[in-house]
Amino acid sequence: MRLLALVPILFLIGCASTTVPVTMNFPEAPEPLLMEPEKLDTFPEDADQLSDILQNSTVNYGKYRELQLKFKQWQRWYDINRKLHKDTQEN
Repeated sequence: MRLLALVPILFLIGCASTTVPVTMNFPEAPEPLLMEPEKLDTFPEDADQLSDILQNSTVNYGKYRELQLKFKQWQRWYDINRKLHKDTQEN
């Protein structure tokens, strides 16, 4: 009778000691953050008007600001996911 009572206890002890480590890979970055940045426009050699210089500067400044925002988003995404990954690996 005691032997029958010990069988479930042995099964429970065996199940409790079998832990499977769960490892999580670092997440993949979102596709928009991985896209190649737009190249800045070169200044045309035949342009001699001030309006051409201003047009080129305005377009390039817009592309620069877009790239700057994308870079900041990339840093933010990476920092958040690195912290989450680190927290899940420690616990």
